Order: sequence, then C-alpha cells, then structure tokens
Amino acid sequence: MTATLPRPAGPRPHSLLGHLPELRRDALGFLRHARAAYGDVFPIRFGRNEVLVVAEPAAAREVLVTKAASFRKGRGIQKMEPFLGSGLLTAEGETWRSHRRLMQPAFHRAALEGMAGDIVGAVAPLMARLEEAARSGAEVDVGSEMLHVTLRAVAAVLFGTALDDRELAVVERELPPLLERTSARIRSLVDWDLPTPARRREQAAGEALDAIVHRILRERRASGERGGDLLGMLLAARDEDGRGGLTDAELRDEVMTLFLAGHETTATLLTFLFLSLSRHPEVRAGVQAEVRAALGDRTPTAADLRGLPLLNACIQETLRLYPPAWLVPRQATAPVTVAGVDVPQGGNVSVNIFLIQRNARYWPQPDAFRPERWLDGGRTPEAFLPFGAGARMCIGNHLALMEAGLIAALVLRDFDLEVPGGGPTGLVAGVTLKPDGAVRGRVRAVSAVQE
Repeated sequence: MTATLPRPAGPRPHSLLGHLPELRRDALGFLRHARAAYGDVFPIRFGRNEVLVVAEPAAAREVLVTKAASFRKGRGIQKMEPFLGSGLLTAEGETWRSHRRLMQPAFHRAALEGMAGDIVGAVAPLMARLEEAARSGAEVDVGSEMLHVTLRAVAAVLFGTALDDRELAVVERELPPLLERTSARIRSLVDWDLPTPARRREQAAGEALDAIVHRILRERRASGERGGDLLGMLLAARDEDGRGGLTDAELRDEVMTLFLAGHETTATLLTFLFLSLSRHPEVRAGVQAEVRAALGDRTPTAADLRGLPLLNACIQETLRLYPPAWLVPRQATAPVTVAGVDVPQGGNVSVNIFLIQRNARYWPQPDAFRPERWLDGGRTPEAFLPFGAGARMCIGNHLALMEAGLIAALVLRDFDLEVPGGGPTGLVAGVTLKPDGAVRGRVRAVSAVQE
C-alpha cells in the first residue's frame, strides 16, 4: 500500500465558496500573499473544487513537460470550447497531436517572417490616427488602439486581402462580446446554458464570425488558390505521407483560436509595453534612438527586429512582468505527484506564470521594470514561461513576438506616447492579464519632440 504524501498548507477557505470571494476581489494580491505565507506550492479552493497552485519552475516543468502525459487542459480552457471548438488551445489527445503536426510548418520562423509586410500594412490606420491625435492634442485610449491594430494584423496574416473592410468591422464588433462571454463562463461556478439575452447575443456573434470564415474558405476551395497567407499554408498542410489535411470545420476552429491567441494577448502586451516605457522615459529614449538609427525612414522587416536588442529586451521584460496568459490550468487524467504532492485523478493544478516570473529567488527586484537584465545575462530562462512550456507551448510565440516588435518599432520611431500620471497601477487577472483601468496617452510626433 502506497503511503499518502502530506498535503501542503494553504489559506483557510470559506465553507461553500472556497476562496472565490478573495479571487474575485483581488486575485493576484490574494495569490501573492498566499505564496508568501505558504510557499511556492499551495492549495486553494474554487467553490468546492481544490486547485493546487504551482509557483516554482521545477514543479511547473513537471506539470508541463516531464509529466504532461498525466494532464489535460484545465476546466477554464474546457469552457472555451463553445466559442473555439476543437482548436489547438482546447483539443486533446490524437486530435491535438495531428493538428499540431499539420500546422507546425506554417509557424516556423522563416515562414512567418514572409508575412511581416502584411503586419506593417495593417499598422497604417493606427499611424494615421496617432498623427491626427498629435496634431489635435487629443488623448488616445492605448488599449483600444492596440486591440484594433493587432486584430487587423492577425487578420492580414491569416487571410491576406481576403477580408474586406466591411467584414473586418464585423470582426471588430463581434469578437469582443464573445471574448467577454467566454471570460464570464470561465469565472462561473455553474455551467448553465440558458437562452438568456447574453447567450443569444453570444450565438449571434459566433454565427456572424463563422459566416465570414466559411465564406473565405469556400472561395479558396473553389478557386484552388492557396495564397501566401497563414490560411493558405493551413489549407495546403498534409501529414508526413502527403495525406489528410484539415476539414473546413477544423480550419474554422483553428482560425478562431488564432484570432484569440494573436489578438487580445498581443494587444495587452503592447499596452503594458507603452505604459512601462512612459513610466521610464530614459529607457524609451534609448529604444527610440535604437529604432531610428536602425530603420531610418525604411519600412521595417522581420530581419530588422534582430538588430533591435533594447526593444526586444523591453518586450521580454514586459512579458515577464505582465504575462497575458498569466496561468496555465491543468487537470490530472491519472494519479500523479507534483513537487511531492499527491494529485488524484481529476485533480486540478494551476501553473501560475505571474508568480513564477515575479519570484525574487530567480529575478532580483522582481517587481521592477529592468530591461537591462535581458542584455547583461541576468535572466533566468527556466523561470520565464510566458508562452508555456513543453509540447503544448504556444505555437504562435514567434508570430506574437514579431507582431509586437514590428508594431512597437513603427510607433516608437514616429511618436511619443506619454501616459499622464503614470496610468493605472492595478491589475485585473481574467482570462488575460490587463491594467485595471484605461491607459490614456498623449501623442507627440518625433519632429515635435526633437524641436
């Protein structure tokens, strides 16, 4: 008979709701306090369901890499299926493995770098709005602007020119309520699916987006032309024996997953980047000088990003401090141990990326924005997991970094974004990590700054 391992201590829960009141009031504050009091591995309760929080790199590696076969995606990600279907984010088992094999070549760095021009083209409307704001003196909502530009960028990478302005406006209108409804479903303790007005609105938004995706798929299939965009690569994808390929239903699910993964998370990264640079004007000045020296008036390419070490360091430091995907939920499919703790079949584990990347044992001055740590060898790779780890590491990590780098380089070359008063200081930990208020910036053109 195997001895039961001792349970780690954790904060005392409420009898019915567990730690839900604390998590809803200030999830990150509560979790940071619990980590300080109980160590890097501790249990909390979400209602009556226990969750083992993992905030230590070696234990995270157990869950995501060495013992990954004993876990499936967690309850929160499972609740995304009504919107995302069986895309890479939600799929399990052989479905996930076959899709990952088919899609991987399209996400190789060399393949993605050919799409840099599409991303740069998608930034033009943002640059025009910033120029107008600089002339008029009007403030801009940085978060909203980043959502618009990253949505246009991911649409361009996915579909090339197949998405017209009218349809893009539909995507911009319908995607946010779907994301909000998905977030609300994840936070809920119950899984009712009643025909409420919110549910009907969600269904209508999903149908509008599906109609656009299936229209493009029909036209591509009928024409026989694949195109040089990401959808074209996915349409051409075949297994090692030249067979298979993704059905239209499977392509729809992957497209929706890519919209989510390549849109809101990158927008959040850029919002935090511009907020951090506004708070550290000396760093911003250094980045701007680097970008202007490297680019001049040229249109940037993916290759240019490799010559911008300070910008890349600022992006990495922003990802460390504010990882958009701030936790990775997993559910055990068999009894397993994590950091010497028994996890039963069906038990829930949450790898907390935010806590790992702010652990003072691995990151000196963990709450400080110090991009120089990425330039002087002060980083700790095993404690840096913004895209996850292991076989299920985010397939779009290179695309996200290229997208963020190109957008940031263009904006910083031509404009200063100044956030008066330093902007919001709190964080909201929902499906993604966000500032707890609007980030409003004043825009100044480079020429005006230099005069």
